[in-house]
Amino acid sequence: MRADRILVACTLAPLFLTFCSTRPFSDVGERAETVLILACADAPATRSQAPDEELVSDINLFIYNGEGVLEERRYLSARTLERLGGDLCIRTSLLTESPYFIYAAANLGYALPELERDELLSYRFFMAYPDEYSRGIPMTASLEGAVTHGAQQLCLSLERCMARVDLCLDRSALDAGIRFDVVSVSVGGCPSSVILFGSSKAETDRDIFSRGFFLDKRQAAPLNRDAGGGVSQPVSLYLLENRQGDLLDNVVTESGKVFTEGRYAALCSYIELRAEYFSERWHTAPGRSLAYRFYLGESPENFDVCRNARYRVTVRPQGTGLDEDSWRVDKEGIEPGTRFELHPAAYNECRSGEDFHLWCDVLPEDTPMEIEPLSWDDDDIVHGLYAYDVDPDGHGLILHTLRGGSAFVYFKAGPPVNRDTLALVVIDP
Repeated sequence: MRADRILVACTLAPLFLTFCSTRPFSDVGERAETVLILACADAPATRSQAPDEELVSDINLFIYNGEGVLEERRYLSARTLERLGGDLCIRTSLLTESPYFIYAAANLGYALPELERDELLSYRFFMAYPDEYSRGIPMTASLEGAVTHGAQQLCLSLERCMARVDLCLDRSALDAGIRFDVVSVSVGGCPSSVILFGSSKAETDRDIFSRGFFLDKRQAAPLNRDAGGGVSQPVSLYLLENRQGDLLDNVVTESGKVFTEGRYAALCSYIELRAEYFSERWHTAPGRSLAYRFYLGESPENFDVCRNARYRVTVRPQGTGLDEDSWRVDKEGIEPGTRFELHPAAYNECRSGEDFHLWCDVLPEDTPMEIEPLSWDDDDIVHGLYAYDVDPDGHGLILHTLRGGSAFVYFKAGPPVNRDTLALVVIDP
């Protein structure tokens, strides 16, 4: 983690403000120029892709005096702000030796209304859609009870109201021959609003986007590229703070962190990864996918997603990748792979007195099979050519040959394979 400073300056000069309102405080004391410096809180380095986690497009500024009176309210475009040494800053004047409560919100896209302090602290900001951050991620900063002793600078730390989830896929524990191709990643239980200056969570399903932050196959492509050791490149997802707290007791592992129904199933935030899956025995049906879902939080019992936090999540399917029988692995889009292969071949030769094995390699293994030696039931001549025993798994039989001739055996596999074939064995050709 590193401290990337974005410094925003606010000034009273009319040239730089889009909106300004003031109220007198008191004639007691003297005013002195104060420079408010807003620095982005400690945050991870970002890649060049959207969103720009350091972008600041606009600032809403509220300054309340020690009596709780709104003394100054402004909405400013960052493009018009004064820059000092490459930093943005806002200049104002505050009464010395008097406490102030200062609040700033960045990248809201509009001027907040004139609010009492308690109204501002409970103000909920709504996003139109989950990735509405072209003007920058919504951020807030506050400084409560600040007292100046003359001309000086005050530094406020801007915190992003969104969390970032870095997701990668570890395929190293999958069985050989399994293909697991990610087609999308999304955030379920994705909040549509956030309390700007306080702990925030979705209160009802109206506070949740019907479709959360989403990465399609092209955007999720890094998850299908190996960065080494079977671990993919990462992708990043974003969502507003959603602090639902500790909701489960006696949960030891993440596999038990499940809500399949009820209030919290809708309000708690989770990641859904969908993939096309292929193995020897199973595959995704056309147009369907295998879904992995897992809730976010600090621990198995906790469901907090905190603002300005970075979460690193590694999905590590093991074995077949289908073994976990819970809401975390949704196998509705999976259907069995089918196979129907006759062995040794459709035409075969052997010597009389030998035992000859004919069988079908069939998947799924529990596929119903019919095996019929032709004419065996109604032709005494065939009885003189061979006897037979059906294999214990019902997929083949052994011919006990007696004398020269030809034996025909019919194999039929039922659903879901639905195929048949005929085998010929020439005895003493």
